[in-house]
Amino acid sequence: MLPVQEYTLFERYKMDSSIAYECSGEQLQMLIGEFGEMEPIIDAINVQSGASVEQRARDIGCSPEDFWYESSCESDGDMIGGVVDLWDGPGHSQR
Repeated sequence: MLPVQEYTLFERYKMDSSIAYECSGEQLQMLIGEFGEMEPIIDAINVQSGASVEQRARDIGCSPEDFWYESSCESDGDMIGGVVDLWDGPGHSQR
């Protein structure tokens, strides 16, 4: 990777760490070298390697429940609740 491409990658990560989920393995290693073991980088590596939610949670120091949230909406006065998976796609960052 050319120095200007590295600089661009680092600047993009500084502005929005969720770009880690779009990076190649090589780019993720570059981000680790520049920023250290930040949660989005570690989680993106785990996503690429197909790690379970439990493993991902352990690796970044949170609970597996942190990957889920309770949603609710009203329809004709009735409350409908359900669990929605925030991590359906790799482009989502928890923090």
